[in-house]
Amino acid sequence: MRNYEATLILSPQASAAEVNDTVQELASLVQGEGGILDEQNMLGKKTLLAPIRNHKEGYVALLSFNLNQEKLPNLEKNLRDREQILRYLLLLKQPRKMAKTQHQPMPKRLETQNELGEETRAEPKKEEKIELKDIDEKLREIFKEEL
Repeated sequence: MRNYEATLILSPQASAAEVNDTVQELASLVQGEGGILDEQNMLGKKTLLAPIRNHKEGYVALLSFNLNQEKLPNLEKNLRDREQILRYLLLLKQPRKMAKTQHQPMPKRLETQNELGEETRAEPKKEEKIELKDIDEKLREIFKEEL
């Protein structure tokens, strides 16, 4: 079984009772197909960002459920055939990743042992500044040795 979420936009011409009945029918359809209903939320009448079938408003409902993938085409066909449903979106929900139980911060400095086995903190090395003249001289030495 996979975890799905269906977002439905229903016609604003229907009454609130008709919208609730439609959502209940869909929930019972999911359960009839062997699915498990997790959540059912009615968000009420909302203004749409863009008109859908000449409607500027619509009822919005959310259904979360678990269902076998083989049963999904039957549910989609049922959603398409209903005139009250202006638009729907079926999403496969990914399971949330488990949080790490033990989190250890990275050490700021490396610890090392000296000859006596005592732990000491390694100090960061300071970078030496090298002059451009020194680099040129070193390159000349290297190229002279190769010839």
